[in-house]
Amino acid sequence: MKLSIYDFDGTIYNGDSSIDFIKFLMNKKKKLYLRLPKMFLYFIKYKLKLIDKITMKEYFFSILSNFNNIDSLIEEFWNKHEYNIKDLFKNKKTYKNIIIASASPYFLLEPIKEKYKILDLFATNMNKKNGKIKGNNCHDVEKVKVINKKYKDAIINEMYSDDEIADKPLLDLAKKSYIVKKDKIIDYKNYKPNIFKRFWNWGWGIYHKNEEIWNYLIVGLLTTVVSLVTYYICVLTFLNPNVALELQIANIISWILAVAFAYFTNRIFVFKSKNPNKIKEASSFVLSRVVTLLMDMFTMFIIVTVLKGNDKIGKLVSQVIVTVGNYIISKLFVFKKKGVNSER
Repeated sequence: MKLSIYDFDGTIYNGDSSIDFIKFLMNKKKKLYLRLPKMFLYFIKYKLKLIDKITMKEYFFSILSNFNNIDSLIEEFWNKHEYNIKDLFKNKKTYKNIIIASASPYFLLEPIKEKYKILDLFATNMNKKNGKIKGNNCHDVEKVKVINKKYKDAIINEMYSDDEIADKPLLDLAKKSYIVKKDKIIDYKNYKPNIFKRFWNWGWGIYHKNEEIWNYLIVGLLTTVVSLVTYYICVLTFLNPNVALELQIANIISWILAVAFAYFTNRIFVFKSKNPNKIKEASSFVLSRVVTLLMDMFTMFIIVTVLKGNDKIGKLVSQVIVTVGNYIISKLFVFKKKGVNSER
C-alpha cells in the first residue's frame, strides 16, 4: 500500500484549527477571556521549558469542561470554518490512500475525516469533556511511530507539511516530500526558508545545544543589571558615595538584591531545581556567592595591589573568574541533581 501523509494545520487548514476552536468556544462564553493571562503564562512556561507541551495544551483545552454540548459545537465550528480547508486538498480526486497526521485533538478533526472519507486520521487523543490527553502528543517523531505501528508494511509515497522542522522525521521518511506555504507546494529537497528563518533556526539550534549555559549567561547579565540599577538608585537618592561607609552600604544593598534575584532565576530558569528544601538551597547559594565575592576581592588584590596593574582590566579579569566560579559551584554544590526531587 502506498500512502500520502498530510499534516493538518497550516497544510490542509489555513491557520491553526486548535487555536480557532478555542477562540470559537471563548466567544460562546465571554467570561472565558478572563483565562487569557493564565494561558499566556502557560505559553511562556512552555517556551522556557518549565512545562511540557501536553501540560500547556491541557490547560488551554480545559475550557471544554464549561460546555455540555461539545459535539454540536464542533459541528457548528466546522460549518463556520470549513472554508479554511485549502483547495489543494478539496480538489483531490480521491482520498482513499490519504492519512492526516496532526497534533490537534482527534475529536476536532474527526468530522473532516468522515466528510472527505480519508483512509485514516492520527491526532492527539484528548478527552473532549475536560481536555485531558491520553498518551502522547501526536507531534514530531510521534507521528512516525503511530503510523508505522498500524501501517508497518506500507510505503509512505508522499508527505505534505508546512513545517520543515516539526515534521522533519516524516518528510525525510517519504519518497517524495513537499512543503506547503499558503497555497504553494514546494519540493522539500529544493526548499529553503527565508534568510530570517534560517538565521533564527541557526541561532535556536546553537542555543539548544548548550541551553543551560546560555540561560546562565542571560541570567548573569540580568543580575548585573539588577546590581548596577540598585547601586545607582541608592547613591543617587539617600546614600552619599563620597562617604566611605555609605558607599559600602550601597554596595551591600546592591549585592543582596542581586544575589536574591540570581538565586530565584538560577533555580527556575537555569538549573530548573526541584529541591523542596529551598531554605537550605538558598543558604548554600548565598554562601557560594560569598565565596566568589572573596575570589573577586583576592583577584583584584593580586592584579591591582600586588602587580600594580590597571584596575579596570583587573575587574574584567575578576568578573570572568567569578562568572565561571559561580556556574561551577552552583551546578556542583547548590543545584546538584540528586534523586527524584531534582529531576529536570
